[in-house]
Amino acid sequence: MPKLQSGLAVVFAALLVISATAGAYYYQEYRQASQTGGVYAGELTTATSRYASLAAGYNSSLALDNATLSLLAGTVSAINTSLPIYGQASVQLSQLWASYLRLEPASSSLYSSNILIDFGNGTQVWHNGTRVQPGWNMYTETVVLTQGRLQAVWYPAYGEHLISGIDGVQNSATMSWFLWTFAPSSSWQTAQVGADELPVYNGSVFAWTYCAVSPSFTPECTP
Repeated sequence: MPKLQSGLAVVFAALLVISATAGAYYYQEYRQASQTGGVYAGELTTATSRYASLAAGYNSSLALDNATLSLLAGTVSAINTSLPIYGQASVQLSQLWASYLRLEPASSSLYSSNILIDFGNGTQVWHNGTRVQPGWNMYTETVVLTQGRLQAVWYPAYGEHLISGIDGVQNSATMSWFLWTFAPSSSWQTAQVGADELPVYNGSVFAWTYCAVSPSFTPECTP
């Protein structure tokens, strides 16, 4: 009986040693994990701070680009088309707008418009979901859409442009470009004002058609 008790005591002591060793191991692992977690938490705080700084810089860049776009769009809309700077400003506006869209600005701040360009030879090109700035008119949108490949005659007395060519297709004695608006209730209608006075709104649908002109200067086609 004493031998049995002695044996149990040895086994119990051995278990205590094993338990203590395991406890010390897991405690050490816990301390290391806690230290590692602290390091990760610090790095996360630093990364969050850097992200906030980058986000602020990004938003500032967007705001600056937006202001530049507004200024350039206003210039293109009012400048005399006979001046050499007109073509340069039109191309720069289109390029800057493309760069601005690549920055992925908040979609809620932009409008989406659908535009059809009918070249009168069977070629019809839809530009659906074209993103534009609030406050733009149809003239500015057409400049951007064609990447500056838009010919127009400027009439300062009226503050309007008469479109004379789109993508190299020019008005002639018998053919001309016409601007159209679309509404579900009335379908296609010729625009009652020029492109400069036609504001673009979210969901707007417009069309440019190149077709024959009647003696009363009305289009002999519809989109």
